[in-house]
Amino acid sequence: MQIPGGSTTGTTGGIGDKITVGLQDMYSYSVWLFIVLILIALIPPVIWLINFIKKKHENIEVDYSEPVKVVDLSAAKLKYTQMLAEIIDKYKAGKLNDRQAYQQLSKVIRHFVYDVTKIKVQNYTLNEIRLLNIPMLYYLIDECYEPEFSKESGGNIIETCEKARQVIFGWN
Repeated sequence: MQIPGGSTTGTTGGIGDKITVGLQDMYSYSVWLFIVLILIALIPPVIWLINFIKKKHENIEVDYSEPVKVVDLSAAKLKYTQMLAEIIDKYKAGKLNDRQAYQQLSKVIRHFVYDVTKIKVQNYTLNEIRLLNIPMLYYLIDECYEPEFSKESGGNIIETCEKARQVIFGWN
């Protein structure tokens, strides 16, 4: 059958043949909405977790309830100053680079403090040491921190060892 305007009806040439846009799948537009909603839902827990971790590290309490007694402080001082001398000797002999020497120095001073106070500062970060309120220890470890962890040292290990020796001999 002929329709005015020149087109014919039937199985071909009808209205359905002129539509070029196909049907979209159900919910194809909502993927982005779900992604945005998930991100919005995850932001508060992540912020809470970061704040929780920060607060945990800021509020470190040191237990001073255990009485601290040193059997022989002078023997400990002698032992650890000898260890400092060994670090300097190895450094001068080229057996230790700056970084290794600072790492050993930090370890020696931390173990000295542990031996005389029983405070496990060998496991403490610099901020935790600051919270102990032992300024001479804090400043000494602070001086070791950058050379100890950087590839290129800016420190003078001999001078820092001398400061460590003074801290050890000045310990009461």
